[in-house]
Amino acid sequence: MENIWDVICIGAGSAGLPLAIQVAKRNGKILHIEADNRIGGTLHWSTGQVAAAQTKLQKRMGIQDSPDEHYEDAQRIGKGKIDPTILRLFVDNAAATLDWLEDLGFCPAPNMPVAGENHEAYRTRRYLWGEKGGISFLEILKPIYEKFLNEGKITLKTQTKFTELILNNSGEVTGVKVINKDGSQENFSSKNIVLTTGGYASNKDEWELNTPQYPFYSHCNPFSQGDGLRAARSIGADTGGGENFLCTFSGWLERPQDPLSIEFLMLSPKDRNIWEIFVDSNGKRFMQEDHPSIEYREHALMKQPEMRMNIIFDDKIIQNATPISLLDFDKYKSKFGNHDNFVKADTIEQLAEKINVPFGNLLKTIENYNHAVENQIDHEWNKFFLIRKIETPPFYAIKSNGFTIVSPEGLKVNDQLNVINKEGKCIKNLYAAGEILGFGNTSGHGFVGGMSLTPAMTFGKILGENILKW
Repeated sequence: MENIWDVICIGAGSAGLPLAIQVAKRNGKILHIEADNRIGGTLHWSTGQVAAAQTKLQKRMGIQDSPDEHYEDAQRIGKGKIDPTILRLFVDNAAATLDWLEDLGFCPAPNMPVAGENHEAYRTRRYLWGEKGGISFLEILKPIYEKFLNEGKITLKTQTKFTELILNNSGEVTGVKVINKDGSQENFSSKNIVLTTGGYASNKDEWELNTPQYPFYSHCNPFSQGDGLRAARSIGADTGGGENFLCTFSGWLERPQDPLSIEFLMLSPKDRNIWEIFVDSNGKRFMQEDHPSIEYREHALMKQPEMRMNIIFDDKIIQNATPISLLDFDKYKSKFGNHDNFVKADTIEQLAEKINVPFGNLLKTIENYNHAVENQIDHEWNKFFLIRKIETPPFYAIKSNGFTIVSPEGLKVNDQLNVINKEGKCIKNLYAAGEILGFGNTSGHGFVGGMSLTPAMTFGKILGENILKW
């Protein structure tokens, strides 16, 4: 294989695929390095949510919008914590990306775009997704990518681990070191090295290095190992955004000692009524369980030790409420008493002992809640859905915790997506796009609709289209 390339891209996912396609269109010679045995990266995991202002779709529907409005709206939801350089570059180029994807055959789900439902909403309808989530985008990008691959315009090395950036005596990045699937080591050279390796949220050691202030529970792409972040930091790249982490609400560990075994729970009042109460490690309620804002619930859980809580209910509730778990009902019910995180007890006292909370506190909490149900007003936390008391044994608890689906810390870049060092200077020939920029930098201190996948595809596209030169 040749050693010198116009572009070397590490990671064939949300950012890497558009980048490679655009480079191939310009007849650039691109080497694509991918750790997985398939292309697509986090598109295989993503819900596929995207957002842009002044798209052709909006215009056809008569929706008035602008990049400036998108910028302001995103910063509002992100609490003003989105990196302004990244956000400005994104909002000015996002519509062209979505229009391009539509021209390639992407079809939004019915009734799109929307302002938003699950997290805090935009003020304008600019938020959309496909019916197959991230696969909706992979299905339209993959045939084009494979066409260029078959034509020899893209060279792809899968099951290849990127290990190191190569510098010359002037401190410029000139190449990469990799380990092939047969264990052999190889070096490749280019004046355009682009890191689109994704994040680090499947690597406990990297999480504790980059985000030590928050506990590690994760549900994400297993190849989110932090290789790109680690290599860039080792040559002086600056990072940030980790302080903006906000947990996802909420899940349980299938394997109690494995922080990567998170399973989702249905605890949104927009998906199901909340019959249960949530108690902390002291056996006391700590939030309005059916508050309409998921951000409220996420922040409340973030304040708990290890982002943990106990979901409390009784036999009448388990028989009549929509199940919390996505599991088949019989399988779900059979877990109680047979799994560390699914507790079953004949009395409140036994329940308190099994979830390790003070019995007196838990008993008082449940008595107060039952009084609220009886009087149809919750003076303590203002819970709205007060349909059943917790009084019929057996009693149940699910040990639940917040978790991450993204990597908050990321590389700092300028408006040309050049990686910058701790002195604020460009590291020559090194670029980055995608989750390696850090969700805390692209979405701030909140979950802003479309602000993970859309920047990844947009930045990959514009890097390949016009930023990279050879």
